[in-house]
Amino acid sequence: MGKGRSGYSFPIHELPDLTRIALAKGYELPIKWKHAREICNAIMEKGMYLHEAIDYLKAVMEQKDYVPFKRFKGNVAHRKNSYYWKWPAGRFPYKAAKYILSVLENALNNARNKGLDDKRLKILLVAAHKSRILRRRPDRRGPGILRGWKVKRGTNLEVVVMEVPEEITEEVTPTEEIEEGEEEIEEEGVEEAEEEIEEEAEEEVEEAEIEETEEEGEEE
Repeated sequence: MGKGRSGYSFPIHELPDLTRIALAKGYELPIKWKHAREICNAIMEKGMYLHEAIDYLKAVMEQKDYVPFKRFKGNVAHRKNSYYWKWPAGRFPYKAAKYILSVLENALNNARNKGLDDKRLKILLVAAHKSRILRRRPDRRGPGILRGWKVKRGTNLEVVVMEVPEEITEEVTPTEEIEEGEEEIEEEGVEEAEEEIEEEAEEEVEEAEIEETEEEGEEE
């Protein structure tokens, strides 16, 4: 459990600027934890922004996109157009997507109330946890035959989003690229000329030393 805020596993108190942070939480949602876990994993794997995650869940509800099931993949059918997720096994968990979408929209409203920009909200954490047991009843095969206990529990969901600063990117025009290339060529030409001059000087020194040694030998 993270310090400074109960109910959140993310260390919120360690962030430098809490004014650009928005939180939301769903408590005891009536959805399967396995489905919620796979949805959260898909969102975190792609590093989605908040508006991208909202659009993605709407597409899942309309069966235009699927949720890749990577851990709980037993008896899961393969889906087409799996080049984006690079994982064919997936499902369309409508109910889980619906409730998680409501929590993400809650986080969006909380961010708007703090005056944050909708398009620059990065999801730092979306995680699903098992909640307390809501109902527990015996699972009987027949009179006096107990197979076990059926347990019904909800899912707790936590969402942490942060407003990311705008990235300043300088666009390089083709003329600027040509000028930079010409400058690099000129620098390389100067370096090559300097190396040739140094090599010629060294050769002249070596020839002079050889001539001196030959003259001394002739005098002896």
